[in-house]
Amino acid sequence: MDGKKRNRLGSASLAVAIGGFLIVELQPWLPLASIALFGGLTLKGLLEAFFEASLAGAFADWFAVSALFKDPLGIALPHTNILAKNKDSIADAIPRFLTGFVSPAAITQELGKVDFAGKAAEALSAGGPREELHSFLRLRATEFLTAYGGGDEAKSAALRRFVDDALDFAADRIDAPAELSALLAWARKERVDERAVEAVAEYARAEIGRNRVRLVSILTPIVKRSAGWQGLFIGSGTIERFLAGMQAELAELKADESNELRRFVLSSVSAYAASLSAPGEGLARERLSKAFREALAGEGFRAGFALFAAQALSRAGEDLSGAEGRLIPTLARAEDALSSRLSGDAELRARLNAIIASVIGGVLERGRVVEGITEYLDGLLRSTDERVFVDKIEQSVWNDLQYIRVNGAVVGGFVGLAITTIKAALGG
Repeated sequence: MDGKKRNRLGSASLAVAIGGFLIVELQPWLPLASIALFGGLTLKGLLEAFFEASLAGAFADWFAVSALFKDPLGIALPHTNILAKNKDSIADAIPRFLTGFVSPAAITQELGKVDFAGKAAEALSAGGPREELHSFLRLRATEFLTAYGGGDEAKSAALRRFVDDALDFAADRIDAPAELSALLAWARKERVDERAVEAVAEYARAEIGRNRVRLVSILTPIVKRSAGWQGLFIGSGTIERFLAGMQAELAELKADESNELRRFVLSSVSAYAASLSAPGEGLARERLSKAFREALAGEGFRAGFALFAAQALSRAGEDLSGAEGRLIPTLARAEDALSSRLSGDAELRARLNAIIASVIGGVLERGRVVEGITEYLDGLLRSTDERVFVDKIEQSVWNDLQYIRVNGAVVGGFVGLAITTIKAALGG
């Protein structure tokens, strides 16, 4: 047997039953028949009953076990060699059996018990798998990545084809208005838009302060020309006061959530997001979709994007190869932060586990993975030679079946003892 010693307990129990029966019947030394017990029962009669029943049980179980795998003694009877005769029926039953126990719903339920996030936190902690990843990036990824910026025409052409295919896919499959609307809705919910407005306001205020003299010289003639005859009353001092007022307004916009300009900007963003998510083909949706598709289709954009990707990959490879590279330390800090967050936030782990289990279950269900495996097993078993099929099963269960034969011999013997003892006690 494969990696497992094949025992002979069943044959040994049959041999013991035969030997015991022959000894009781043929041995001339012990006067077993003269040793009376009770009710006319002698010791020889009791031992005969035990070994006869044991022999019958051992032979019956030997026949039953052998009939599963072959024709006992080479004699073909109607219900022997059962596994070989029913190989196709067994193959057909496997998909039904497995599908009943390994359905996508059952898999998803079991996956929900797995702590994926906890395992990820453990893998991201110092040492172990993450160090192997870092070593792989340093040793293996470097040469591959740097080739994109080193004049390798084959890799450049492959990258350009990939970029073209990716942008074609994006143009065909991505609903830009819906995606931008969802992004803006998320930004509103998380107040990212408010932080963005505050950041822009602070940047603009600082830039006005640093470039006030230049802005005054630029804006003064523009305003004077635009104001017509009223420009006679506008000078550089007016523009300076205007810029100072703009700085004060921007500072207030950043600090005061009720500022009118701030509220106007945020409400305009919300209104634009709503117009993008509205059903039908609105003007805003149409314009954005058209601009998105035209941008992705432009040769200049595609060439520039491919060049950017090549340079980014090459620089990543150079960074990984250098002793002072920043990618690995940055990755390590991100891994530490994520590991700490996952380890300390049970609610986050639970949400991630539920999401991962749902995604895997969905993939298994949509891909009909369980059905594919069972159908493969069905076909594999049907195409397997009958003798190989039977031998594989016999190797797997042989040792356990030997205990059935042992039990048959032992239980048969004790049943024979019990019947003979009861008959003697009843005077039979």
